[in-house]
Amino acid sequence: MQEFLKTIIKEAGAIAKGFYKEGIEYTIKSHVGDIVTKADQETSDFLLTKIKEKYPEHGIISEEEDETHKPEAEYMWVIDPIDGTRNFANHIGMWCTMIGITKNNKPYLGAIYDAMNDELFFAEVGKGAYLNGEKIKVNKCDDIEHFYTSFSAGQLRNDSPYNSDKDMMKRYFKFYENLMGETGHWVTNYSTCLSLAHVCVGRMDAFINNSGLYHDYLAGSIIAREAGALVTNADGEDWEKGRHDIVIANPKLHKKILELF
Repeated sequence: MQEFLKTIIKEAGAIAKGFYKEGIEYTIKSHVGDIVTKADQETSDFLLTKIKEKYPEHGIISEEEDETHKPEAEYMWVIDPIDGTRNFANHIGMWCTMIGITKNNKPYLGAIYDAMNDELFFAEVGKGAYLNGEKIKVNKCDDIEHFYTSFSAGQLRNDSPYNSDKDMMKRYFKFYENLMGETGHWVTNYSTCLSLAHVCVGRMDAFINNSGLYHDYLAGSIIAREAGALVTNADGEDWEKGRHDIVIANPKLHKKILELF
């Protein structure tokens, strides 16, 4: 299953990259910030077809599908064909293809493919995390004043699937106020979980987000844990399906980050 996953995610990334190079048309789903391209749908269709052919008994959740395929299946594939669609549609090369797999409702395999840079981040629970076959680890940064983070406080929009809990959003604003302090802080957000993968390999120090769904977080959470990160919600509990809020960093830095909430 691992090699099949690696193969189809790279093939899916190549399909999306082909659209990216040829030109992109998009339509709006729920609002102007929630868009879909032909590439999203065709990449999703490709993955669904391949998985159903290879593993007809498996379940599938895709961002581009309204219903879950075989919701009671032992294995569930959770797909985001193009994460960072707004970047993709505006010809910004920060996007990726993500697939997470659960077994009996527990995390099992995770893969994130950055087609623009041909980087495949991969992990199997209990067996470590890898980038293009080389083992990776989160870095050891624990400098709360200078750590490099990707941050999103979320949004309150009833017309959006990313609509946040009002109280949690207030906590994220409080976190940001504490983070900035009197001296400011380096913060970036390029609207994709590709930044989560960069935390896994040590390029960035933390991923602090309140605007993601299950398909956004599953694959990256598996890779991050296998790379040595703590993956929790803003309350410090293990992140689980259904929570928009997530905090990912190495254990020492993670503890300091939670104190800012």
